Amino acid sequence: MNKINLSVAIVLFATSSLSFAEEDTNFFGWGHSASVALTTDYIWRGVSQTNNDPAIQGAFDLSHETGLYLGLWASNVEFGDGGTSMELDAYAGYTNATDFGGILPFSLDYDIGVLRYEYTGSSDLDFTELYFGASVAPLENLNLSYYYYYGLKVGHTLPGEYSDMAADYTLPDSLGGITLLGHAGYYNQKGGADNYWDWKFGASKEIAGYNIEIAYTETDDSGNGDLDDAKVVATISRELGADSNGGLGLPAGFETSASVALTTDYIWRGISQTHNEPAIQGSFDISHDSGAYIGVWASSYEFGDNASMEVDLYGGFSRDTDLSGLLPFPVMYDIGILRYEYTSASAANFTELYFGASTSPLKNLNLSYYYYYGLKIENTLPGEYSDMAIDYTLPESLCSVTLLGHAGYYNQKAGNDDYWDWKAGIARDFGSYNIEVAYTETDDSSTGNLGDGRAVATLSTTF
Repeated sequence: MNKINLSVAIVLFATSSLSFAEEDTNFFGWGHSASVALTTDYIWRGVSQTNNDPAIQGAFDLSHETGLYLGLWASNVEFGDGGTSMELDAYAGYTNATDFGGILPFSLDYDIGVLRYEYTGSSDLDFTELYFGASVAPLENLNLSYYYYYGLKVGHTLPGEYSDMAADYTLPDSLGGITLLGHAGYYNQKGGADNYWDWKFGASKEIAGYNIEIAYTETDDSGNGDLDDAKVVATISRELGADSNGGLGLPAGFETSASVALTTDYIWRGISQTHNEPAIQGSFDISHDSGAYIGVWASSYEFGDNASMEVDLYGGFSRDTDLSGLLPFPVMYDIGILRYEYTSASAANFTELYFGASTSPLKNLNLSYYYYYGLKIENTLPGEYSDMAIDYTLPESLCSVTLLGHAGYYNQKAGNDDYWDWKAGIARDFGSYNIEVAYTETDDSSTGNLGDGRAVATLSTTF
């Protein structure tokens, strides 16, 4: 087990221990949260970490009523090295508030902790920082903060220092309730690279449970080519517990949702899409009471073609029917179109039509079948994929564990060998979260060890 997989295993265990409590209650003083974000560029200290391409990001956090906390945050990255597809940050710290016994006219929040940066496939890039931060709200709707980060010495490399100053102000509802935000940071790199300033100005607004932010970011650094050029970045995000009606709402009949998942390997039709490394994944969806839906799903990605993220756009229609009483149980049918897009690798993009049906003939038993048909691209014949799945949830006396199985057949039609893939595993809900551990394998031998049998663990939540 590599170090990234070990970190994922730790958070899976921690979350499973926490979530035996009822949802929305604490477990011995511990609470939990999660979030997901999709952004047009991952900007870190003013510099793009995704070669000016989009990013999918997510976090899982545990916090204690004493102020202690720990968590994981992840994002796809692209450094042009052909091997680094994801950044995983593990952090822990302590936060609290004080007014120094009434000396201050307002409360001051302080935060101290340690932050570890890990990069899949590139351990030479890993590093650790200590941080201290403080924030105040001297006026209603006005927040000011300052954070200081100190890099720990690695080998003969001197640590860098970063100062982060930020302010945000939320306008009154009569002016739209928009939040205006600003940031300035100074990076003293100390490792031979030039020191520089970065800054950001923007605005954000909650719409139907999503937070939408548009910001202008720039630096005075010139050592990273166009990665630190000025740019406008748009971000959509959501946190666990968000309300579809929060902020500026959608018309009646619409509902929004999002999801985030951290997995030890992104397996698609039996084949690893991340060179046997972990992945961060997330989605944003809008559905209507009629059954119509649209959405976007994204994952970190590494397939040796400089693509760091896969983005899937989809739309369709799904309803239940019993054919006017002809069936003894309802069947859910689903029809739609799915577009696969890969950052910096447009030649790999393709589109599929799909049709699926699922039913529950017995209590706690679910059966499904999906058929995917690839649309013809130039002279390439489309592939076809059949996905058959079954799951059964054991009674509460057996811990409500779900047994799951899958078999799929990929008729690729483009000169590649057809193959089967299959999966068997178990899953369990813990409050808002789901933990799945499964064994997956194929009879395909054309992709080297990417199609070998393996166990995959996944932590996910939908909100």
